Amino acid sequence: MDFKRRGPLLIGAAVFLPLLIFVAVLVAFSSRERRREVQEQAVAEASTLMIRVDASLSRTLGSLDALAALPVFAEGDLESAYDRSRVIAGINPDWVTVTFTDLDRGVILFDLRHPIGSPLPAPRPVARQSADWPAKAFADGIGGTGRGCPCILAHRILRGSNGHAHAVTVMVDPAPFQQLTLAASAKDKLTGLVDREGDFIGRSIDYPEKLGRPGSVSLRGAVFSGKPAGIYSGRTLEGVANYTAFARSPLSGWSAHIAFPPTLLDVPRRRMVAAAGMAALAALALALFLMWFTLRQLAEGRRVELRLQDAQKLEALGQLTGGIAHDFNNLLTPILGGLDLLSRKEGLDDRSLRMVQGALASARKAAKLTGQLLAFSRRQQLQIGPVDLRSLLAGMEPLLRQSVGPGTAIAIEVADEARCVLSDSNQLELALLNLVLNARDALPDGGSIRIAAAKAGDGKVALTVADDGVGMAPDVLRRASEPFYTTKPAGSGTGLGLAQVHGIVEQSGGSLAIDSAPGTGTVVTILLPGGELPPEVVPAPSGAPDVRPPVNLRILVCDDDDAVRAIVARTLEEAGYAVEAVGDGRTAVEAARNSRPDLLVVDFAMPVMNGAEVAHAVARLPDPPAVLVITGYADSEALKEIGEGIIILRKPFEADVLLDAVTRALNG
Repeated sequence: MDFKRRGPLLIGAAVFLPLLIFVAVLVAFSSRERRREVQEQAVAEASTLMIRVDASLSRTLGSLDALAALPVFAEGDLESAYDRSRVIAGINPDWVTVTFTDLDRGVILFDLRHPIGSPLPAPRPVARQSADWPAKAFADGIGGTGRGCPCILAHRILRGSNGHAHAVTVMVDPAPFQQLTLAASAKDKLTGLVDREGDFIGRSIDYPEKLGRPGSVSLRGAVFSGKPAGIYSGRTLEGVANYTAFARSPLSGWSAHIAFPPTLLDVPRRRMVAAAGMAALAALALALFLMWFTLRQLAEGRRVELRLQDAQKLEALGQLTGGIAHDFNNLLTPILGGLDLLSRKEGLDDRSLRMVQGALASARKAAKLTGQLLAFSRRQQLQIGPVDLRSLLAGMEPLLRQSVGPGTAIAIEVADEARCVLSDSNQLELALLNLVLNARDALPDGGSIRIAAAKAGDGKVALTVADDGVGMAPDVLRRASEPFYTTKPAGSGTGLGLAQVHGIVEQSGGSLAIDSAPGTGTVVTILLPGGELPPEVVPAPSGAPDVRPPVNLRILVCDDDDAVRAIVARTLEEAGYAVEAVGDGRTAVEAARNSRPDLLVVDFAMPVMNGAEVAHAVARLPDPPAVLVITGYADSEALKEIGEGIIILRKPFEADVLLDAVTRALNG
């Protein structure tokens, strides 16, 4: 299937399937929210009913507390207690009667349904430990007669003057609670009110038959669960399936139950499950289609994909090595600077001096290695400018001949029209040295190496390094520029040489090509932009004095790394400068405003404010100081934030390099 036939199908799948997934997820989310809203509304209705029931019950308990607190009950004044009870019962129309019982003797002292002093039946037992809680009465109430029974009983226990325990009991008609239950019911809902044992106090249907009887198994399970509120499923006493919301009262332990049709929750749930399944199927279809298309593309474009993977691998490794080099530069700066200062100390014995110089040499090698990593990462900011190839190669020739040894001849030829290229002279020198060393390794028995520069098309200069050595096999040639790849024995190479050259050439705006075959030697061609050499500078008279900057100047040093900050400050102090050191950008700006230094030496990569932001901030001060940025940072794009005209000194550096950069910054 070609692209013309496959393209519309891919576009249709890319548009329709994600849209279908979005709609399905939206429906699922909407259904879930609808189900949650139904549940919350049902629980809220049950809670509202329970609040109204508690309000009615609280009025009864409040009146009962006021009645039981009258002194006539504790004093045993039955006639006065009887009269006062009748008065309070008269203003509580829901009260069926009030009884006063001697619990220790088991005798009812009076009942408002009977005249005081008339014979009364034996009282029902009162559980003293729960006597303060309302509970459903027995089926016929107290005394076997009276309106509204069975009734709700509420007790208050008190101690009489004779030392006996007495109970003041109110029998309350449950009809008002039934009215509240009916008011909370709806057309498609069944509402019930039950006590702590799960027996009905009120019910929106079949109230007379169900009053005082236990609720369904699912209702009683919710009552005995101890939960304050929730949703449960089950069947009513009539056998109708439903979902029921309930809410429990902390005052009485009663609970309100509102049953509603299962469709209110099941339909949104079914929609949610169906939508989620549709989204999953659409996502699976999209994944399978994309997998098929991807496999087809991989099969058809294997070669292009491999090249892309190589480029991505180089970029990822470049970022990794650039970050590692940055961290190592920060670590090497105090090491290199400290060893340099130590080597200059007087009084060191020969053995100590040799140890310091050896450590210093190793630190310099480590600094050179980080430079190679930065060049490989292709993120180092190069100092691009005109480079005189003839002068560069003439200066390198002694080193090159010494590096290849007497058995290998070196020939250098630079055409007049190809004398100048645009690059970084130091990095280009390092790249050429790497290429010559690789050529030497390809000549185990000696031979010749030719270095030539010639004019190429489009204003380019072709710089070639050729040898007549053993050459490279195709698989070696393909991986030659790959970082850390080497054909040398373990410990004899880092595998960064050609990768470093590749990075330097790319940053210079050029390209690298390698032509090689077994037995025919190797030709490495570097294409670089051509340029024009600047006019020659007339040297100053030999008798001119060496101008040194005055040392009675103030320098502000800012670096978030304690070790780097300390070694820079120490180096400058030993050179005679007055130094103030701070650890962050904000403090540096404030110090520059207060002490007005002659020079700010600031690290670039710092938290909160980087070196560029600090430099810009102090530039706005009256009489701003000169600025020198020190950095081990590898990102050349980020370093552009510093701006033009500010000297950048790369870490790690030795004392002479630092002092020279300080002098140039102060004189700039």
